[in-house]
Amino acid sequence: MLNRMHATEPSSLRSVEEALAWIVEHAAREGLELERIHDFGGALVGLELRRGRARVVVTRGVGFTPREFGVLLVLGTAQDLCEALAELGSRRVMTQTLPAPPALLRHGVREALAVADAVGRARVADQLVEVGMALNLERNPRRVLERILGYAREITAADAGSIYTIRRRKAEDGSRAPPLARLMIAHNDSRDADYTEFSFPVSEDSIVGASILSGRSINLSDLYSSTGRTALGRTFTHDRSLDERFGYQTRSMLTVPMCTPEGEVLGAFQLINAKRDRLPLHSPRDFDRRVVTFSEQDELLCASLATQGAVALENANLYRDIQALFEGFVRASVLAIEQRDPTTSGHSERVAGLTVALAQTVDRVSSARFADIRFSTEALREIEYAALLHDFGKVGVREEILVKAKKLHPSQLALVMARFEHLRTVLKVRLLEAQLARARAGQPEDGVAAREYAEALATVEDWRAVVAQANEPTILAEEVGSRIHHVAAQSFEAVDGRRVHLLEGPELDALLIRRGSLTPAERAEVQSHVSHTYEFLSKIPWGRALAGVPEIAGKHHEYLNGSGYPRGVAAPAIPIQARMMTIADIFDALTAADRPYKKAVPVDRALDILGLEAKAGKIDPEILDVFIAARVFEDGEGGSERA
Repeated sequence: MLNRMHATEPSSLRSVEEALAWIVEHAAREGLELERIHDFGGALVGLELRRGRARVVVTRGVGFTPREFGVLLVLGTAQDLCEALAELGSRRVMTQTLPAPPALLRHGVREALAVADAVGRARVADQLVEVGMALNLERNPRRVLERILGYAREITAADAGSIYTIRRRKAEDGSRAPPLARLMIAHNDSRDADYTEFSFPVSEDSIVGASILSGRSINLSDLYSSTGRTALGRTFTHDRSLDERFGYQTRSMLTVPMCTPEGEVLGAFQLINAKRDRLPLHSPRDFDRRVVTFSEQDELLCASLATQGAVALENANLYRDIQALFEGFVRASVLAIEQRDPTTSGHSERVAGLTVALAQTVDRVSSARFADIRFSTEALREIEYAALLHDFGKVGVREEILVKAKKLHPSQLALVMARFEHLRTVLKVRLLEAQLARARAGQPEDGVAAREYAEALATVEDWRAVVAQANEPTILAEEVGSRIHHVAAQSFEAVDGRRVHLLEGPELDALLIRRGSLTPAERAEVQSHVSHTYEFLSKIPWGRALAGVPEIAGKHHEYLNGSGYPRGVAAPAIPIQARMMTIADIFDALTAADRPYKKAVPVDRALDILGLEAKAGKIDPEILDVFIAARVFEDGEGGSERA
C-alpha cells in the first residue's frame, strides 16, 4: 500500500494540492480504486479512495465535508487541522500535518484504510448481533426477514433486494408437486416500484430456483454481459421485462439460499446491483460506472444472514405448530366436554365468541374506566382459550348429573313408575281374589269390588300424574308440593307381604326441588366443575402469553359481591376478563334455544335479568353497559343453564 519509494518523488509534500495530486498519481499503481475527485473552482480539495469495502476520503483541512465516509483523512497545516476538527466533530477522523514526506503520507493512507476496514467489520458484527437479538425478540417472521434484508443490502451496498419463501404443495392425486417460490419482500432504492407478491415453481429455469435446489449461492457479476452470467458450471438467462417496465438494469446479482442448520432450504434472498456508494441509480451511465460485483466476503456474510433468516422462518413455523397444537388441544377438549354434556353443545364456542367480541369492544372504549385497558392479539387469544375451556372441569362431574333434564334421574323415575305398576297389579290381584271368593261361595257378582278397583286405579293414576307434574324442572307450585307429600305417605303391601312406599326419601327430596332439576348435593357437584376447571388447566404449561387462562376460566362464576362460587371471592380478586365472561356466560345460558329442560328467554328479557344481576352487585354494570350499547350479543347465539 503506497509502500514503494520512487526516484521521482519529492522529498516533501508541502500543500494539500501537492499531497492530493501525489495520491492520484500513485493510486492505480498501488492497488487503490479512485472513486471520486472533488474540484471546486479549479482548486483540488478532496478525493475518495477505496480498497475492498474500506473507504477513505482525503480532504483539505476546511471547506469540504463529504456526505459519508469510512474514515476521513484531513490534510493541512496545524492551524487548518485544529479548525477542521472543531468543525467536523467526528470520531472517525485522522489527520496528517503538512508539509510531510511521501513516506509519511503513505503510512497515513494505509492506516486510514485499515481503520476504515475495521470500522466496516465492526459495523457488520454489530448488525449480525442485532439480527440475532431480533430473532429472539421478534415473533413476526416477516419483520425479521425485512430487517435481515435491510442489513444485507447495507453491508453489501446493494441497490435492491428481495426475499423468497418456499411453499410445499401436493398434486391433485396426492403426490408431491414441485414447491412454489413466493416473493415475500422486495426493496429498491432507485425505483419506486410496486412488486406485487407472486409465486412460481422452483426449478432450474430460474436463478432463485437453481439456488434453492442446489443449496448454493449464485454470484453473477453482470447479467447484461455474455461473460457475467455464468455460475455453478452453467450460464443463466435473465428476463429483462421487469427491468424494461421500470427503466432499470439488473447487473450484478447475489442469490443465497436460506438453509437451516439441518440443511433444509426454506427460501432464498437475492441482492441486486452492489454499488460503489449509497446513492440511487438513475441513468444507464450509473449502472455502467457505479455497479460492481458482489465480493466473496459479501457471499460469506450473506450466507450467515441467510442462515439467520432460515432460523427465523423455522422458529415461526415451530411457533405456528405450537399454536396449532394448543388450538387442537382446546378444540378437542371442547368436543370432549360436549360429548359428556350434549345438552350444552355449542355453548363454549358461543361464550368464547361473545367474550372476545366484548373484549374487542372494551378495547375501543375511551371512557375513564376503560381508557387504560387494551387487549393485544395474545391477550385476546388468552381470553378465547379461557372461554372455550371454562367448562372443562365438567369432565370431573358425573354424567348422569350433567345430563339430568328432570328432577328424578331416569333410573329413579323408572323405579317409581314400576312401583305404580306394582300397585296396579296388587289392586288387580285383590279384585280377582274377591271375585273368586264370591264365586266359590256361590254368591252372584254385585259389582262392588269392580267399582272399588276402578276408583283405586283412578286414585293411583292421579298420584302418578302428580309425580309427573312435580318431576318437571319448573318452579314447584305449593299445591303440587302438598300433594307430593300426600303421595309419599302412601304405601301398599306387596304380594310377598313386604310394605312398599310409593316414594323413597331421595325421590321425595328430588321431587320437592323448588326450582330446576338438581338437588342441593347435585348442584354442588355441578358447581364443582369450576374448581376442576382451574385445577386441570393449572397443570398445563401455558407460557407467559397465556398464563392467565386458568384464573380467567376459574372465576367466571364468581360475583363482585362475593356471592359466587367456588371460592366466593369479591370484586378486587376478579379480573376484567372473567367479568366479561360472566356476562357472556349468563346471557348465553338465558337465551339458549336447544335445552330440553327449559325454554329460551327472549333477548330483551335476558338483558333485563342481567340488569337485575348488576343491581344486585353480582356482575360489572359498566361492562354490561358496553355489552348492551354495542349490541355485542347480535353476533352470537344462545347458551346453557349449567354453564
